[in-house]
Amino acid sequence: MSRTRLSKALGLAHSRSEKSGKPYAVILFSIDRFRLLNHRFGYAVANRVLNRVAETARLTLGRGRTVGRWGSDEFLCLLPDCEPREVIGRARALADAISGLVIPAGSEVINVTASFGTASSPDNGATVQELMNAADEALLQAKSHGRNRVFSAADLPNRIFKMGAVLEAALREDRVVPAYQPIVDLVTNRVVAEEALARIVTVDGLVLAADEFIEAASQFRLTYKIDWTVLLSALARHQHRPAGITHFVNISSDLLRHPRLLIELLASAKLHFVPDLPGIKPFVIEVTERELLDNTKLTRERLAPFLEFGMQLALDDFGSGYSSFQYLADLPVSFLKIDGRLISRIHEPKVRSIIRGIQAVASELNITTLAEYVETEQQVDILRQVGVRWAQGHFFGTAVVDESVAEQRRAMSVNWAQGYYYLKPVVVPAP
Repeated sequence: MSRTRLSKALGLAHSRSEKSGKPYAVILFSIDRFRLLNHRFGYAVANRVLNRVAETARLTLGRGRTVGRWGSDEFLCLLPDCEPREVIGRARALADAISGLVIPAGSEVINVTASFGTASSPDNGATVQELMNAADEALLQAKSHGRNRVFSAADLPNRIFKMGAVLEAALREDRVVPAYQPIVDLVTNRVVAEEALARIVTVDGLVLAADEFIEAASQFRLTYKIDWTVLLSALARHQHRPAGITHFVNISSDLLRHPRLLIELLASAKLHFVPDLPGIKPFVIEVTERELLDNTKLTRERLAPFLEFGMQLALDDFGSGYSSFQYLADLPVSFLKIDGRLISRIHEPKVRSIIRGIQAVASELNITTLAEYVETEQQVDILRQVGVRWAQGHFFGTAVVDESVAEQRRAMSVNWAQGYYYLKPVVVPAP
């Protein structure tokens, strides 16, 4: 069964559950290390494994249960009229059945295992989306705890779900806004750029930093919506400050997996400003080395239209553990952001030598270096000695939200909660 049909079946099961008062449950599971299997044996054998696993799931769960592909190596099982305790037992039986499979592959045989996340409605989610978020988080926990195991959403800490609900409400009510942190030229001591960083403004007057909700965003696959919102706001700010400064904004691998949104972002950029006009400063897209590690070719293809339009590319977190100078040869990098963990140790001779080496390569390639998380005057002095050109961090200023925007969004949120209609300034489309 396809994901589209599964989604319809989920919606129907949820409606029936609300009317009857009987619970229903889902099992979300994925084949462990499927990519390695696919790489070793090829597409035909990998597809055979998928078919055998799907068949095993249908036979093990029995009649009245719906099984289908939810992702590349993920399967969703829908169990109507199923109690929470029962779904855990069903998942464990399915785990045993899958681990007992013997699948021929030429002269070899394949044994596979799977990781499982279970969730029950209404205990783990009052809506279909909440239920699937819970099952997805449980599956991730099963993987992170060693794979080949069952993890129930009932055993998850409440914090991640509470923050997921906060984030979903903030996105729905346009309370995800950028905070702008200054970037300073270490030669002139002038602010030459700023980075847009995601924040949530709450209705009670607080501002939540990204580290408070980014885990929930990743677990519930909402990162692309955050990127979309912050990018549009940064583009609008850039448009209205033609004689201003350079803007840096992040694009995650999650957003790169949504090509339609990238097309709409580029259309918005072309509508708002022309990069080569006098006085217009560059608009810089940041990607981390982790994004490049996942798929350098795809990242380059998805970003190419933005770079051709006149935007520039920054490689973020350089030196964070994945560093490869091959990226600098293959990509049109204009800025190299040195990872803050290196900067925090710049007083150490070995680390200082590493940063000096990075700076030498960047200078040869005409790439501007930018130190992140600069906290002390000592770090600033050493960075100047090494030759790093730009820097950002609390020493120069924290990321600040425009309070007039924050108050406007809070007021709009109150109107939304009270059922009043208003025209939302940013609409996040479905992927």
